[in-house]
Amino acid sequence: MSFFSKKLRKGGKKADTETDASQVNPVLQHMHNGTKFTKVRENGSKTYSRNFVLSDDCLVLEYHPSKKTSSRSKIPVQDIHEVRTGHETDTFKNNKIKSKYASELCFALIVGAENHTINLVAPTKEEARMWVQGLRWSQKKSQNINVKDKQAVWIREAFEKADRNQDGSVDFEECLKLLKKMNVKMDKNHAKKLFEKADVRTHEDAKGKTVSNALDAEEFINFYRMVTRRPELVKVFQEYSGEDDYWTLEEFVEFMHEEMKRFQIKAPWCKEIIEKYEPSDDCRKRNILSFDGFQLFMKGANGLLFNPFHSTVYQDMKQPFCHYFINSSHNTYLMKDQLRGPSSTEAYVRALQRGCRCVELDCWDGSDKEPVVYHGHTLTSKIKFKDAMEAIGKYAFATSEYPLILSLENHCSIEQQKVMAHHIKATFGDKIYMKDITSEQTVLPSPEDLKGKVLVKNKKLPAPAAAETTQEDDGDVSDEDEAAELESNDPEFQEELAKKDKKSSKKEGQSKLKLAREISNLVNVCKSVHFKSFQHSKENHKCNEMVSLGESKAFDLAKNSGQEMVEHNTRFLTRIYPGGRRTNSSNYNPMKMWTIGSQIVALNFQTPCDEMDLNLGKFQQNGNSGYILKPVFLRKANMQFNPDSPGDQYTQKLTLRVISGQQLPKPSGSKEIIDPYVKVFVLDVNAEYDEKTEVVENNGFNPEWNHIMEFEIKSPELAMLRFVVYDHDRLKDDFIAQYTIPIASIQLGYHHVPLLSMEGDDLDPATLFVHTLMSSPQTNR
Repeated sequence: MSFFSKKLRKGGKKADTETDASQVNPVLQHMHNGTKFTKVRENGSKTYSRNFVLSDDCLVLEYHPSKKTSSRSKIPVQDIHEVRTGHETDTFKNNKIKSKYASELCFALIVGAENHTINLVAPTKEEARMWVQGLRWSQKKSQNINVKDKQAVWIREAFEKADRNQDGSVDFEECLKLLKKMNVKMDKNHAKKLFEKADVRTHEDAKGKTVSNALDAEEFINFYRMVTRRPELVKVFQEYSGEDDYWTLEEFVEFMHEEMKRFQIKAPWCKEIIEKYEPSDDCRKRNILSFDGFQLFMKGANGLLFNPFHSTVYQDMKQPFCHYFINSSHNTYLMKDQLRGPSSTEAYVRALQRGCRCVELDCWDGSDKEPVVYHGHTLTSKIKFKDAMEAIGKYAFATSEYPLILSLENHCSIEQQKVMAHHIKATFGDKIYMKDITSEQTVLPSPEDLKGKVLVKNKKLPAPAAAETTQEDDGDVSDEDEAAELESNDPEFQEELAKKDKKSSKKEGQSKLKLAREISNLVNVCKSVHFKSFQHSKENHKCNEMVSLGESKAFDLAKNSGQEMVEHNTRFLTRIYPGGRRTNSSNYNPMKMWTIGSQIVALNFQTPCDEMDLNLGKFQQNGNSGYILKPVFLRKANMQFNPDSPGDQYTQKLTLRVISGQQLPKPSGSKEIIDPYVKVFVLDVNAEYDEKTEVVENNGFNPEWNHIMEFEIKSPELAMLRFVVYDHDRLKDDFIAQYTIPIASIQLGYHHVPLLSMEGDDLDPATLFVHTLMSSPQTNR
C-alpha cells in the first residue's frame, strides 16, 4: 500500500468526511503537483488526457485543456457542488464507458448552477481516492472562507489575468488592459497616477532580472484597492465617523439603528463584528472599525439585501400541510424540450439540490418488464423507473429534511405497477409515510410531522373487504394525462412519432388501465381526484384528496372564481402544471397561482427563465426547505381574501434607491465596455410594476445611478422584488445579470445585491449597492 493510500485510510470513515488539515496536507501537496486524468466527454463520445492541478490556496482547480496551448481552464472549488464517486453520472452509467473503466477509478465533479459534470478516470485507485478526499476537504474550506479571504482570491485572480507573460509582475499597459477587461474606462492619466503611487520599489522577475515601472503582487494589491475604492461607501462611512477615519462602538450602534433600522443591536454585537471583519490588529484591540473593516462587513451576510435569518427554517412548520407553498417541478426527468429532449436521472438530482420537494414521474411499461419514465406520446428518451428511484433516493433529503412528494402519472400495466411499488419500497423503506388518513380527520399532518418522509401522489382504490385483501381492483391510474394535452403542430414531429410507434401511440391515448393495490397502498396524504367544482370539493372531498389543474383551466378559474379558489386552497392541496402548448419547456408566471393559495405550482426546472428566477427567489426563504407558510389570509377560510381586489389593509410603500454597481460582467463573447442600467420589477397581488435607472456609459466596473424609486405594495408577504441589469444597445439591450427576492426577506438600509447569471450561477464579486425603506403609504419618508 502506498504512503498516500495509508493516509487516506487512516481514521476509517471519518477520514473521508472530516479530515483535518494536518492529515490531508500530504494529499494536498500531491494535488498541487498535479495528476494526469482521462477526462470523458459528457455524452461519452470522446476521451482526453488532461493534467489537473489544485492551486496552492486550495480554492481553484486548474487543468490544461489541450497540448496546443499553455492556457489553463480554471474551476473555482466553491462552484463544485459535489464530488461523486464511481459510476454515478449518466456518462459513467453508459454501458460502453462502464465496462471500460472500473468504478474505483472513476469520479465526477458536479459544477455550476446547471450541474455540468466533469467525468474523470484516475490512473490508480489510490489516486482517485486521494483526489476525492482532497477535493472534499477543499470544498469545505471554500464554503467557510470569509469575506476578507474572498477578496484576496479576487485580487490574486485579477493579478494573474494582468500578468500575461507570467513573469510575476505587471506593467502599466497590462494594467490598462486589465481595467478594460474589468469593464472600467478610466482616464489614462488618472490610472497612471494610481499606478505610480502603487509602484514603490524595484524587484526581480521570475528570471531574476531587475524590473522597474512594474507592480509585483503586493504592489498590485494596493493598486487594485485604489482602483476599487468605493466613493459611495466612503460617503456613508464618513457620515458616522466624524473627523476620525474610524467608527467607535457607539458610532457603529448609531449606524445600525438609524440606517439599517435594526434597533435591537447593542455594543456587544458590534464588538463581535469588529472581531470578525476588521483587518487591523490595532483597531480590533481598540474596538474600532476602520473603513476597510466596514467595507468587508458590508459584503458579508449582514450587508446583503437578503435577511440572513431567513436562510434558516424560521417559520412555523406545525400547521396543516395545505397551509404551505411547496417547491415543485413538472416533468422533472426532462433536460430540455417536451417533444424530443433527453430524459435523465441527473434532472432529478438537479431539482432536489435546488430545493424541489415535489418531483414528477411519468411512468410507462418498459420492454424488459421494467417500467420506464419518459414523456408519453413523444420522442423524448427513456430512463428506467428503478434508476430514477435510485437517484431520488440518494438526494431526497440532501437539501431539505421536509417531506418529498413523488407525483406519479401512472400509465403502467398491473404487472409493471407492482414492479414500481417494489422499487419505491426498496428505495425508501420506512421513509414512506404509510399511516392512512382516516375519514374522521379534517386536516392533514404538518411538514414537521412528515419530516424525513416520502409521500406518493397517485389515485387510491377504496379499501377492500377483509376477504378481498389480495384482489387487484380496477381504477383509473391518473387524473390527468399531461402528455395527451401536448399541442404540437409540427408536421415533422407528428410524422416521426407515427413512424416510431403508430400502434402504441393510439393505444396509450385511448385505453384505460387498472390500478394495482400495491401502488394504491402507498398513497395517503396526496390522493389524486378529479376536479368537478369548488362546491363539490367542499361537500365531498376528504382533507387528503387533491386535484391537478392544467395552466389554462387554473388561470380561467382564478380569473372567474378567485375567492372560491382561495377558500378551496385553505382546505385542500392543488397542483398546477404547464399547458400542453409549452413544448419548448417554457413556464407560466407562478405569481397568480401563489396569489390564490395554490400549493404545488409545478414548473419546468430545466429552463432558465424569468419564471424560474421567481420560483428560486421565492423559495430561498425559510432555509431553502422547499416549504413556505402561506400568509394568514390564504390559510383561513373566513378571511374572504379577494385576489382581484386585495384592499389596502396590508399595503406598504417601498422606497428603493439604486445607488451603484460593482464589477458587472460583460455579455458572453463581448469585448466592449458595457453601458449598464438597472430595471427593477415589483410583482404583487394582481399587479406588476417596473422602473429603470438611467444608462451609465462606458462603465461596468463601478457605475453610479443614485436613482430613487417608490412602489406601493398591496401584499408584502406575497410580493417579489426583481433586479435585472442590462447593457444598453442601439439594436437590443443585452441581459447582464439578475437577482430576485421576496419583499418579506429584504433588509432595510444600505445593502448589496448579489447578482446571478441567467442560469443561476453566482457572479461574485458583481453586486448592486442599494438603500431600502418600508413604510405605510401615509408615512412621510
